[in-house]
This record gives sequence, structure tokens and C-alpha cells, in this order.
Amino acid sequence: MSHWPEWIVLAVEVGLIAYAVFATITIVLERRRPAATLAWILALALLPVVGLLAYLMFGRRKARRSRRSRRRRGLRPTEATAEIANLERSPSDISPQVTGLLRLALSRAAAPIRRANEVEILPRPRDAYAAMEAAIAQAQHRIHVQFYIWRDDDTGSRLIELLRERAAAGVKVRLLYDDFGSIATPRAHFDPLRAAGGEVARYGALRLRFARPRGRLDFRNHRKLLCVDGKLGFTGGLNVGDEYRGTTRSGRVWNDLLVRMGGDAVLGLEAVFIEDWLSATEELVELHSDLPDAVAGQSMVDRPSTPMTSTGPLVQIIPSGPDQVPGRPESNASVIAETFVAAIGTAIERVWIVTPYFIPDEPLTFILQTAALRGVDVKILVPNPADNDLSFVALAARSYYDELIAAGCEIHEYMPGMLHSKYMIVDDSVAMIGSANMDVRSLYLNYEVTAMFYDRAVTQSLAQVFGEDLADGRQVLATARTQVPLRWRLAEGLARIMSPLL
Repeated sequence: MSHWPEWIVLAVEVGLIAYAVFATITIVLERRRPAATLAWILALALLPVVGLLAYLMFGRRKARRSRRSRRRRGLRPTEATAEIANLERSPSDISPQVTGLLRLALSRAAAPIRRANEVEILPRPRDAYAAMEAAIAQAQHRIHVQFYIWRDDDTGSRLIELLRERAAAGVKVRLLYDDFGSIATPRAHFDPLRAAGGEVARYGALRLRFARPRGRLDFRNHRKLLCVDGKLGFTGGLNVGDEYRGTTRSGRVWNDLLVRMGGDAVLGLEAVFIEDWLSATEELVELHSDLPDAVAGQSMVDRPSTPMTSTGPLVQIIPSGPDQVPGRPESNASVIAETFVAAIGTAIERVWIVTPYFIPDEPLTFILQTAALRGVDVKILVPNPADNDLSFVALAARSYYDELIAAGCEIHEYMPGMLHSKYMIVDDSVAMIGSANMDVRSLYLNYEVTAMFYDRAVTQSLAQVFGEDLADGRQVLATARTQVPLRWRLAEGLARIMSPLL
């Protein structure tokens, strides 16, 4: 039996120790959340090869667009729109609760206070698609459309045909999709739109770069939005695909939600698109460059794409993403997480949450528990695990049930099918609708956007939708949780351990 020379064994041992020390120092200096820091240290130490490859592809802290931003410090589309319709002087009649949330979003993100002349909640996918298709068909000047998932199916092809028609008619059409979310969609799917003069770009093109890394593969753009002529805007949780429309051959029910708005709030959505388009293509889009000469020659106040006197509900369009360093005043890396926590912390009567993927971090878990203990009506509606399209995430979510139920929170599981809506209601005057799930990935890793409305009528409309969704749910009782078999509890626990990396 052969033995390795003693000096080789010693060299390997020293190398492993040096690797572990270097990996630990590197992760600690990145100042992640404690749970994520520990998870990465264990992965790198216990699985050196697999852990290192995973770190190179998914673990590096900086985002690619932060490097690009250093080359274009003077180009700040979101701030530019703030100069067009800046309503940062809050109305005198808003409550202290709302004032605090306004100040938080203003200080932590490029989220000027705006107004939406009209707000319509579209709680069913078929209605949402019909509204988007009608808006596209009426476009006269420009269409900006962005989705995380764009399927090569009947739904995707229908929208491409509608966009192609408008592009052929002279409307400026720009379409942005996430390369990972739409990984199964061939580029040829978008060829008809390109042939008609439309522009199509991929966000975060998938490339393996180990020698000169340019960002993490899992920093994905999860935003969903549509802006038409600067007048109409849509955002929410809906993607483009037959399953979202509920027209798959399996007949699977898919519940999702969008919000349609007008007024200068659309500028907030459009600014988010422009930032992402700039990051994906290096092209800066001027808000008025797509208007015909007869319109572009008018003064800023007279231009139809930049409403100055919107009088509807107050709203902030809040972007969030990993493109800046957390902890700095100018960072918006976790602003949606901060906004969630702050809004729940101000609740007096109710906090109603709908999310398809529920993996709260420690601050969210704590604030939900304390809200319930204060007597706030806390209800959380999630998909039932059998219909959740991410079974591992559903297992991790269930691991949080016991502590929340013990504090007085109600957990309900939606029974008819997959629930993909993402919204939250706080008391009678705060409603949040957007692309962000209440999980670690959405809060800290993905690029997301949320529309935060400060309006009683909008909140009441969304509360009615919640009541209808809740009626199709089944409450999870503490007695039922005590009967969960040991094997499933172990599976939930293992999924929870991995949740900081999900």
C-alpha cells in the first residue's frame, strides 16, 4: 500500500487551512447578512470545490451594473424624472404614519412622490392581459415593456405580434427581458418585432467568466412593467406565458395581479425601465426623444408624455436591487425590505400579505410577530405546497409557520391553484403592489420594483381583492402543525437552512 510523502500531506494541509482562512476573511469582509455569511463559509469550507465554483458564479457581492455606474455617474435617469414631476413637498393632510414611510423611501431610494390620475387593480390574469393588449394597440409614440419571464408560446407570440404591429406603424418599441428567466425562449421568437423596427435586449446575458468576473449569475432582473406613451403604466407580479394566462393544456389555475395607473406616476416606472435599458445596452433613452417633432418642439409642460398636474392618489415607485453597496446612504440595495418592515411596524389595525414565496429574514419575522402580539390583524396568504411551482421554497416557507402562528399571525394557503400575486395592505391607507416576493432572493438579490400607494380608495379596492383570494384559502392551524410527520419536519428544517442562499 503506497503512502503519500509526508511533505505532500503537509503541503495539502497547509493549503486547505490557508484556503479556509482566506475564504472566511473574504466572506466576512463582504458584510452580508449573518445567516448568509455563515452559510457561505460552511459551503466553502466543507465543500471546497463545489463551494468555490458556486461562489464564483453566484456568491460575489458586487453587481455588474455598479461597475457600469461608475463610468456614467452623470447619467441618472430616475433623478432626471424627479425634476420633471417632483412632488416631494407632501400634502398637509397625510397622517404621521404615511409621512414616515414617504421619508424612508425618499431617503433610501430614487422614489419621488408622485400621483396617479387613475388606478385600476387587475386581479385576474385574463383581465390584466386584456388591459395591456388594449394599451399597446392604442400606443402612438413609444412602448417600453419589461418582464422577467417571456415564454415562446401562444401568449408570448400574441404580444410580440401586437408589438410588431405598433413598431411597423412607427411607434418606438423597446422590449427588455431577463436572460435567465427567459432561458428557454429562443432569440428568434423576437425576430418579427426586430424586423419591424422594434428593439429587443437581454438583461444579464448568461456567461461564465471566472478569469475576469463581471457579476453574479443570480443577480436577476425580476421586474415586470409596461409603459405606453408615458401615459399608462402597468406593474405587478405577472409574467408573459400561457401558465400565467391560465391557458396551459393542463388547465392549471394561476392567480396573479397587476395594477394599471396613469398620471406622472408612470414616469417613475419609465425611469426604472430606462435605468435597466441603459445597464443592458449602454444606451441612454431620452424620455422625449421618441415623440414626433411637432410634439417634441413644445414646452415641457405642454408635452403629453410628462403630465405635471396629476391629482390622483399619492404613489411612490420604489426600485430595489443589489447594484450598490448596502449600508451607504445612497444605496437602494434593500430598500424594499426596509419599506416592508417599516410599513408593518406602523400598522395599528391590519397587515394583510399575499406572496407566492415566503422566506422572511429575521427582521421581517420579528416585526410580523410583534405586530400580531400588539393586536394587529396579521394575515399571510401563500400557495398550498402541492401547487407551488417551487417545492423546495414551499418547504422552507412552512418552517416559519409555527413561530408566526404562536405569536398570533394567521397563515392561509390558497387552494385552487398557484398563487403568484405579490401585494400587501397596511391599515386603511397603505397598499403595496409589485414584483417583489417576501423572500430573501427578492429582498436582497433581485432587481425589483414596487408601487406604494398612500390612498384609502386604492387600499379598499385591494382589500376587496384580498377578501376574495382569502375565501379560496384554508387556514393553517396550530393543531395541524403538531401532526406533521417527522420526515417532513426534517425536510422543512433542511430547506430553511438553505433559505439564506435561495
